[in-house]
Amino acid sequence: MTTQTRAARIGQILLFGLGAGLGTGALCVLIGALLAGGLTRAGAATALGWGGMILTFLAAAIIYSQNGQSQSESNMRARLGESYRAPGLPWAQILTALTGAGVLFLGQFALR
Repeated sequence: MTTQTRAARIGQILLFGLGAGLGTGALCVLIGALLAGGLTRAGAATALGWGGMILTFLAAAIIYSQNGQSQSESNMRARLGESYRAPGLPWAQILTALTGAGVLFLGQFALR
């Protein structure tokens, strides 16, 4: 295991978020162009908006599933008489998805 500074970890999360945003944006613009029969500026902006919504919902799904998992685990252990400290949220994955969504929303704003 290698040690990593806080600034390096934040930079890595931002870099992965940028990659997630660009990859999702390219895929959404490609699908939008195929469905519309061509690529327009308004169509690209709409596709970037949809991509941003997809990544935002992904972050929400990560939070929802983590909370559900910790609740079921604590209920199971409570029946056995054990105490349980729920794990924290996976902030790296959440921030990566939200950073990608922010990139796409900025791209949409720039195209409008």
